[in-house]
Amino acid sequence: MKNNRVQIEPFIDDKTTEYDYKVLIYGNYTYRKNLEADSLVEVLRHVIPYMSKLQKIHFTIPIPEYVESLNFPNVEQIIYKQPTYINTMRQHFNVFEFMKVVNWRHNDWDIVYTHLPEHSLQIANCFHNGTNIEPKIIGYSHWFEVPENAPYGDGAEDYRVNPGNNPVRAIDLSVAGLLVQQECGVNSDWLKQLTIKEASKHYNKTVLDDLQKIIQPHYLGVDRINIRKEYKDKTVIFNHRGAGYTGWSWFCEAMDKLWEKRQDFKVYTTMADAAPRREWHEKVNLAGRDEYMDFLSTMKFGVGTFETYSAWSISTTDGFSVGVPYLLPNKLCYPEMTSVADNPYPYLYEDKEDFVKKFEEMLDNPIEYNTEDIAKHMIWEERISKWFNGWKDVFNLKPMSETEGLKRLVEFIKKKGKTNKFEIMNEFQWGYRVKFNNYRNALREIKEIKFTKDGYEWIGDNDEE
Repeated sequence: MKNNRVQIEPFIDDKTTEYDYKVLIYGNYTYRKNLEADSLVEVLRHVIPYMSKLQKIHFTIPIPEYVESLNFPNVEQIIYKQPTYINTMRQHFNVFEFMKVVNWRHNDWDIVYTHLPEHSLQIANCFHNGTNIEPKIIGYSHWFEVPENAPYGDGAEDYRVNPGNNPVRAIDLSVAGLLVQQECGVNSDWLKQLTIKEASKHYNKTVLDDLQKIIQPHYLGVDRINIRKEYKDKTVIFNHRGAGYTGWSWFCEAMDKLWEKRQDFKVYTTMADAAPRREWHEKVNLAGRDEYMDFLSTMKFGVGTFETYSAWSISTTDGFSVGVPYLLPNKLCYPEMTSVADNPYPYLYEDKEDFVKKFEEMLDNPIEYNTEDIAKHMIWEERISKWFNGWKDVFNLKPMSETEGLKRLVEFIKKKGKTNKFEIMNEFQWGYRVKFNNYRNALREIKEIKFTKDGYEWIGDNDEE
């Protein structure tokens, strides 16, 4: 490790590889016990290869620790320390460390892909006020703190009237960050509408109209479809976190009562925080994702007991991809997730009483519903291909019109043969007041100039003396 940079083995910085775009991915890492299992990492390991098919891109990822599954030839991981406690991490933005990553005198950035809207305004301000770079900012938000999932941060009363009882609403930080983005994906339309509803408590129609345009459903996917042919009877999987928003406590209460009635079923959990000592329960320790998916496929069915908040559930779609149906609430994101034309989903419950009733029905009767119809719409590449309007606008970076400054810059690159941004800044005495993206976008249109990770190379013919 040198200068806090973790070099990925396949990536060879030979300064000749062509990269037409440079993308900075700013993350929201919430599962620090194992970043390989973090939801953001799961998304990136699919998004990066897809984007790389569309354009020649070099990615830089500031990240708390090296992640093997993001080991792609065109990806550089930079160790970027963040607080481990989730709420502190979302509040903490270190301008000085971020600017070291940006390193604007030497680097160009075309796109910032942020997964933490709470920091997006600070990111935009850093670029605008402290660099000569104006990258396009796009995003994805995996989570918004709202009363439904974080009541400790959002009270019923206005925090401006009663600040002692109501901390500053987390949604306000998110809204500020969303408004500097061209588009921000969320994992369901349900979450989009919930976010706008929460924002409507304190923002006017102009802001809400902007949010309607900026926030768009970017549905998450599955790795593969491998529908099982058989399963173990009377087995149930609860592969979610044992947290309040997942309904874990009331699910345990329901199972305790059901066990008094019958002792012929077993509930398996995969998360360390969902491990009660009950006769009806068994915690499984699985070595990796393949082993996890293999085990998952043997379950008769799964359950999702989310009460007030569930914008998506990768754990549920994992099950769908291997043929495991889930008993799910008929609300939140689940009607949206399970909606398939001409094949209505039969396992949605209305309330806790209905849950127990349908739970027993699924225990006692053969599972005949085929989840393949749901899963086949969830293949990652198919999902990602629809994001950002088919990615049509993401790489559409408007070039500047031809100017004398642009002509001199082209001639300089031609004369040098190979150069970099630092040399260009020195040659033309440009500081942060001269926005270099305008020039860079114009240079991209010139076929005689090749973009590399750190600079520019003239590949056209030279005029003969």
